[in-house]
Amino acid sequence: MINWILQKNLTKPEILERIKNVLDQENETWEEIEVIPFSEELPKIKNKDAFNIIYGSTTFMLNAFKKEAYKKGVFYKPDTFQMQNYVDKWKKNVLNNEGILIEFGNIDNIESKASQRWFIRPNHDGKEFSGRVDTFEELVKWSQQICALNLPDFNAKTTVWIAAPKRIKKEWRLFIVDDAIVSVSKYMEHGELKESGIDIPEKMLKFTANRIKEYRLSAVYVMDIAAVGNGYKLIECNCFNGTGFYKHDIEKIVIAINVFIRKELAKSIS
Repeated sequence: MINWILQKNLTKPEILERIKNVLDQENETWEEIEVIPFSEELPKIKNKDAFNIIYGSTTFMLNAFKKEAYKKGVFYKPDTFQMQNYVDKWKKNVLNNEGILIEFGNIDNIESKASQRWFIRPNHDGKEFSGRVDTFEELVKWSQQICALNLPDFNAKTTVWIAAPKRIKKEWRLFIVDDAIVSVSKYMEHGELKESGIDIPEKMLKFTANRIKEYRLSAVYVMDIAAVGNGYKLIECNCFNGTGFYKHDIEKIVIAINVFIRKELAKSIS
């Protein structure tokens, strides 16, 4: 039996309803929980004997990964979902492949003009901060302010990926289950939110399929792909359990995950 544990707070009600409806049709169970902000505490799982799959915020995903009772249904590994790994495995097919990995507290050691602009993002999938573009002068000032706070999850030792900013035409999010592209949506165009389930170029799908063949990141995960210049690049990957939807076929994604888990459970029994 499969049981989905859905975060009630911080998840759009319409998303929850779509997931619950398809689970009801699939004759699989679900339960809703509320995650307390800034707390690692999670309620006890009601259906302990099921294969429990979680869906909600990144915080919920990371907290669930730390809990043995929840961990099984989190498609995530910290050493896999990180920029350094994407570049190691996919090399020049990654958008910011020429970037450098550095501790946040050492940013001022980079050789750069004060006015030079840089793109910066966390190395890991923890979302300590959103990717941003700032001048070097602004980055150093921001780094000094954050490091002075010595926060537990974002401090001088936090590894970040920093690279020259790129001009991106469009961005797509692709949900991948067992090496198959299940659902795709465009979500950005020229830096502005523009969702579409129709603007899906075949060349972009082929680019993604080739990356999937080259390296299996996880059984279930998400790829964000960018149109740059005359081609495509991988922006990043995300853990499914804490990733948002756009114009995606949510029902198809949930069904695909259920099908995959049922096959895996059948293998473990035989």
